Amino acid sequence: MKPEMIKLSLSANIPCGFSNSEGKIQTNAKMTDLLFKLIRTPEMKTLIEKVQTERSPFFVICHLPSDYNKAPKVWQFHLLPLFCSENGYLGTFFHAHEFLFLSPLEYVDGMQPYAVTTEKPNKLFTAKEWEVLFFMMQRLSLKEIARRLNIGTRTTDNHLNIIYEKAGVHSDCQLRALGKAKGFERYIPAEFINKGRGFVEMGGIA
Repeated sequence: MKPEMIKLSLSANIPCGFSNSEGKIQTNAKMTDLLFKLIRTPEMKTLIEKVQTERSPFFVICHLPSDYNKAPKVWQFHLLPLFCSENGYLGTFFHAHEFLFLSPLEYVDGMQPYAVTTEKPNKLFTAKEWEVLFFMMQRLSLKEIARRLNIGTRTTDNHLNIIYEKAGVHSDCQLRALGKAKGFERYIPAEFINKGRGFVEMGGIA
């Protein structure tokens, strides 16, 4: 990749960078801070090596702080291998953005993708109640929520009753409608990302 093209890419107003075939990395200011935190993980080193050897695009999802004074965000990194006309590997271009989500139903309803957050929408519920509420927003059954949280169904039901009381609702439908209005569907507990999935690698088209 020509130096002027690299310079142009790094001037983008999004976190981005370039790793050449020798592994030398150049990043713009926005990517430097993110990469400083991410590059320390052995998974990131393995992934860059994987892009070089498999010559295939990848993307990863991880939970990183973007600013020392702000709460961590869920980031999606795209890594794209670049080749010359002779199919020789030139390096890997990578960029990042906040992880955006949109369900099929939301797409049909004409909604736009929205950023997922690990910051609790309010302080009304306890950490465990937020975990139960998260799965309720995904329309999981009582038994399935209990299984995923590794707690009893009676305990799960008790949590739900407390959530109903605090939210001032009387049914799952009312709770989901309230959650939709308050933006609860944008929240994912950080523990669900960090628990064995602090660094989620996805192969294929980035």
